[in-house]
Amino acid sequence: MTAVLLSLLSAVLYGVGDFWGALASRRSHSLQVLPMIVFSGLLTVLAMIPFLGANFSQSAITYGVLGGLFGAAGFFVFYRALAIGPMGIASAIIAVVCSTIIYLVDIARGTHVTPLGVIGALLAMGSIVLVSKSTEDATHPVTAKMVRTALLAGVIVAMFFMMLAYAPKDAGVATFTVTRTTQLVLICTAAFLLRKKITRGERPDYRMAIGTGLADAFAAVAFIYASHSGAVAIVAVISNLYPAVTLIIAHFAIHERVERHQYVGMAGAIASVALLTLA
Repeated sequence: MTAVLLSLLSAVLYGVGDFWGALASRRSHSLQVLPMIVFSGLLTVLAMIPFLGANFSQSAITYGVLGGLFGAAGFFVFYRALAIGPMGIASAIIAVVCSTIIYLVDIARGTHVTPLGVIGALLAMGSIVLVSKSTEDATHPVTAKMVRTALLAGVIVAMFFMMLAYAPKDAGVATFTVTRTTQLVLICTAAFLLRKKITRGERPDYRMAIGTGLADAFAAVAFIYASHSGAVAIVAVISNLYPAVTLIIAHFAIHERVERHQYVGMAGAIASVALLTLA
């Protein structure tokens, strides 16, 4: 039950972070926003160390650096996928691919999942697609390039989460601290090298960017502790239900329309969590 609750917390926080991040970068280049998001996330995890502890062992550092590499690449490919095609479809592909890869890898590593768990996972993945799909997507072309980019993003994001999930359990937040530090160095370097090519829009909403960094950091820590408390396969599926959270927030905060099939998707997401809890 602890793993399920932490996974739900992770999904909620990732949903909040995605919403704030989208608002922060709506009129600005992603490289104008990402450094602030990652920097505020790093400060957040550093503030957690006195409370959660951090054992910077060689293994924790190795997983952290690899997580940072995958995480930085994931940021760029994720935003690229959203930029060149329908956001809802791209988000659904990324979330489903990510959760499927982690689910299968964890089972291959020996995790036993009951039939209820399998049904719950399939229902969750179907719910992600329903929640993310909007009829407004019909006005935007679904290209092979977008699908390939979204598939690649899903694979990279899955690798990022697996670095966090399979890091030493006694590391505390050490692995994630190294991950965020690595991401910050890589993203700031990219922003500096590409500074002349970045299309300047309006000034980014730094308050939203900082909020995104805070939410993202807490979400990742919740995911880590959920992974250490239960089956990573189940944790990954529940955590990737964040598109439903983003949809709910957007509906109430900026009055985005929720379509009938999206309500079905949200109901399916709730049902899938119930099944995964019983698994």
